[in-house]
Amino acid sequence: MIPQISRIRANPTGDNELNCNQSNRETGEILPDIGRRKVDTWIYPLVQMGPLGICVDQKVTAGILENLDEGSRLHLASGYFNLTQQYKAIILRSRAKCEILLASPQVNGFYGASGISGYIPDSYTYIAKKFYRAVCRRKLQERIGMHEYYRDGWTFHAKGLWYYLPGQSLPSLSLIGSPNFGHRSVSRDLESQLAILTTNENLQQQLHQEQETLYSRAETVDDKTYEKPDRKVALWAKLVTIIAHNFY
Repeated sequence: MIPQISRIRANPTGDNELNCNQSNRETGEILPDIGRRKVDTWIYPLVQMGPLGICVDQKVTAGILENLDEGSRLHLASGYFNLTQQYKAIILRSRAKCEILLASPQVNGFYGASGISGYIPDSYTYIAKKFYRAVCRRKLQERIGMHEYYRDGWTFHAKGLWYYLPGQSLPSLSLIGSPNFGHRSVSRDLESQLAILTTNENLQQQLHQEQETLYSRAETVDDKTYEKPDRKVALWAKLVTIIAHNFY
């Protein structure tokens, strides 16, 4: 089944409520008819502005992650990987196979910057290493994979989500927009993205090709990754990251 976003409505308290329905098993239809024309693609605009209490994107993203089917596949890319505690907890307990794409230090937008900004890639290295260790402690390496993007002379700012139903080779759902699925995106910045739900094979092929192209330049993270000399993070940088993690 595919997790569906049927509606987002404002309740009397001003909070937003996410309702996720499921597809029809008997008919196999994901998207309903509208009038006499069958619609094969739905697009939902999402917005996030945590300081103002607007949390639509966070609620939809969490709802999608919570409803992933066993045997399904999720690809998630973030140029600045710092999952919120909520997203991290959901992914760690999910039944879906998750492949996460993040930036290697050399393609981080702050790599080589002068002053304290030049240490920001170290903070993201520390955050990624902590998540990798959490995966290993739970022995989830077969279900959750981490991959680092690298391309000489480039920086990596890609972000997005692609969801593949069990047994399917093409995605049926994708999130496209500005959020990095991290603390800053949820709590501090103005973010917007589109949730695309589709059974249109041509569109599915394009979304799949986008995902494949990004992941084709990535190396799988393993124990040796964090043994490299350039992955040593100074104690003071770790402390700053812990204290100011929701600014990343």
